[in-house]
Amino acid sequence: MATKFITIDRNTPMLLPLDLREWVKDDDLVHFIVDISLRVSSENARVNHRGTGSAQYPPSMMLALLLYCYSQGIYSSRKIERATYSHVSVRYLTAAHHPDHDTIAAFRNKNREFIKQAFVTTVQIAQEVGLSQFGVMAIDGTSLRANASKKATKSYAELRRCIEELCSDALDRAEAADAAPEQQDRMPRLSKDKIEAAIENLKAAHAADKAQREELKKKVEKSGVGTPPPSAPNDVPDAKTMNLTDAECLMMHMKEGYYAPGYNAQLAVDADAMLITAATISDSVVDSNQLLGVAQESQNNCSGSVHTVVADSGYDNNHQIHELEVEHGIHALVAVKDPHRISTKHPQSRQRKRTRAFKLKRMMELASPEGRKLIASRKCSVEPVFGTIKHAMGFRGFLQRGKEAVANEWTLVSAAFNLKRLSHLLIPA
Repeated sequence: MATKFITIDRNTPMLLPLDLREWVKDDDLVHFIVDISLRVSSENARVNHRGTGSAQYPPSMMLALLLYCYSQGIYSSRKIERATYSHVSVRYLTAAHHPDHDTIAAFRNKNREFIKQAFVTTVQIAQEVGLSQFGVMAIDGTSLRANASKKATKSYAELRRCIEELCSDALDRAEAADAAPEQQDRMPRLSKDKIEAAIENLKAAHAADKAQREELKKKVEKSGVGTPPPSAPNDVPDAKTMNLTDAECLMMHMKEGYYAPGYNAQLAVDADAMLITAATISDSVVDSNQLLGVAQESQNNCSGSVHTVVADSGYDNNHQIHELEVEHGIHALVAVKDPHRISTKHPQSRQRKRTRAFKLKRMMELASPEGRKLIASRKCSVEPVFGTIKHAMGFRGFLQRGKEAVANEWTLVSAAFNLKRLSHLLIPA
């Protein structure tokens, strides 16, 4: 029986449509992102106000380009540049213009406030259309790979040893160069300055950690609730490490079970609409001291509508929970890490008694029907968001280096997720 096939003739000239919009469907996400980008005020955008030099790309177009590509899992500036040639929707977005990767990378790095404003705009739009009351937020964090090698992570003792080896190696190479002058130009450049800078950064980080511990200790003693942190040792401990590629990343335990340089990415997600209301980068490998900052960020982005935050036992910090409720008026429902380790046998100080009473009160709230309902809602809100970002959007690690650049990239990812979520909620299928 003969089979009919469509004739594929690539030698005959192909007639393209006169209007590129004929190739972009009406329900394509690109239309929604272009409309939202035009709503973001470009007053905070970094442009050349003198108007000299080559013509500039409009900030709204560059913002839409980044947001759409991030929503499609295209994160590299070089891949975004290639998408302006090969991706039909991206080509429509840029109106057949092709910003080079340097222009895209520079815009992303210089317009952090503009990108942050775009993220907040997604939350404001959801409030305007009444998608949620934005009163209950689920908070959680995840570890994401940094753009740095594990081999480049060194301890304080290892850095000192590298300096000694470099000095010894430099003398040996200098003697060899004197013996054979023609080989002098072939000597590799030493990175002694880089290693010495890493040592100074380690000392500065240790000093900042000591100051932060002392300040927190005073706050805990003043509030009377919580456990004061232990004092940091006077000398730089060997346990502290510094990465020579990205000095601000941390050695973290990844979800897959291995250790690698990374960042602790935090999110606050609305329990009803499943929209991200706060996206921050932590300076710690643990979540126990992040509740206050993430909740405040969410409160600011939601125009003060947040009244309750929900988190797992990793955020069990009596002092931060007490401060959040007393000073900021936000109720925190956080799972207790060790509910059975509450000693009543030995005499306790006034602070320990107040901390114990506060912890018992939290446990009673968690045991109530409303408390169990709120804790269960966390698994159905923030955890699926992390799953979508990592698996559906394919974002498993950062391309930028440095905490500020990484935080800007995390804001872009969160804004792209919100736009995908908003288009699903607002545009009928």
